[in-house]
Amino acid sequence: MNRPFAILLSGIMFCFSLAAKEERPSHTLKERTPGEAVSLDWTKPIPVPSPLTVSVSVKGGQPAQDPDGFGVEGQGSSRVDPGEALALRFQQDVMIDSIQLDAGKEGKIGGYLKIGNKTQNIVKTDRGRKGREKSVVSLVGFGLLKRGDMLILDPSPPTPKSPSGSWKLVGLTARPYPQE
Repeated sequence: MNRPFAILLSGIMFCFSLAAKEERPSHTLKERTPGEAVSLDWTKPIPVPSPLTVSVSVKGGQPAQDPDGFGVEGQGSSRVDPGEALALRFQQDVMIDSIQLDAGKEGKIGGYLKIGNKTQNIVKTDRGRKGREKSVVSLVGFGLLKRGDMLILDPSPPTPKSPSGSWKLVGLTARPYPQE
């Protein structure tokens, strides 16, 4: 856990129960297999109750959820801008398959994300698309996020030469591990 970041997070904590079909995969005590994928659409209100719970903390302002996605109302926009960030924490171990961010018409893709001890730059790679799809980037292949660990999404540049971002969280796909 990155303690300085945890201290900087605002005290506002939101817990959402996420709708999902719960399947009990067969597994042995030695091997754990993640369950069925749960896709979270952050452009719509999150339905409750459900077996998968995620807490979202925001840094730099108040949480802002609308049909354009989940952001931070802080620096003159409802997007997550440099100096702001999102931190997600699940109540059980999950395999993070993908994250979708949308820059919209006025934002841009950039910044970084941190899952456990791994940091990855957020870079737009899907050029040449039309319409809303043009502003959306899908990040894939993150791996295991342990119960209680944070997934941090930050539009601030990780290095001086890296691009900053201004975007909203629009989607996240995770596969929960059975609780022990």
